[in-house]
Amino acid sequence: MLLLALSMFLQAAGTVTDVVMRTFDDDKVGAPPAGFTLAVGRDAASDGWTVKREGAARVLWRDGRPSPADSFAVAIFSGTQYRDVQVSVRFKMIGGARTAGLVWKYQDALNHYSAHLDLAKQEIAMYRVANGNRIRLEREDDLELDPDAWHSLKIFQERGEIRVYLGGIRVFRERDRLPNMLASVGIWAGGDSTVMFDDFRIEDETTDAPAGPASTGKPQADRGVGAPATKR
Repeated sequence: MLLLALSMFLQAAGTVTDVVMRTFDDDKVGAPPAGFTLAVGRDAASDGWTVKREGAARVLWRDGRPSPADSFAVAIFSGTQYRDVQVSVRFKMIGGARTAGLVWKYQDALNHYSAHLDLAKQEIAMYRVANGNRIRLEREDDLELDPDAWHSLKIFQERGEIRVYLGGIRVFRERDRLPNMLASVGIWAGGDSTVMFDDFRIEDETTDAPAGPASTGKPQADRGVGAPATKR
């Protein structure tokens, strides 16, 4: 019995190590986030990522700077690379272009996937960037979201399939068109957007999410993926 209990404990401990959760509460206020590499694309301003206080908590703040409309800045988690991954984040748009999201299968600013929520246009879109050419794969508009609220975005990348969730509702399901390779994940902010980010979570090789029915092009709820808790 003792050996069985020890075995179960070690299995559980191994599972826990596959999950990264960054709330930024332990990061130094006024400094860039620990464990991230900062990069830009399409001539975006290269600075502006700092940890700030938000009430009793701390958040990652991207302070928007004058930048071309199609430019972007990313904070790439530098601890590990992944083949199959689940990655999610919560964010609140403060000003500027009001676009934010996630990147995954990130090799560099010229090669990756990204999904962006644009609150000014009330739309969400998914892109593949290959050799610097950005190709839109999916788009959903007329969202009618509260521009002053916190929103959550989640990506499932597994077994050659990509699923994108907004607020716990699946909006996109796409075939993975990039090679099966180790790559990074991170946080994305567009143009001169000022955004607060929190609860950045990565889970390696997620296998427990249901595949669900074929996409009809409209948002669908998937069992087991609930709406995020509201902290603020």
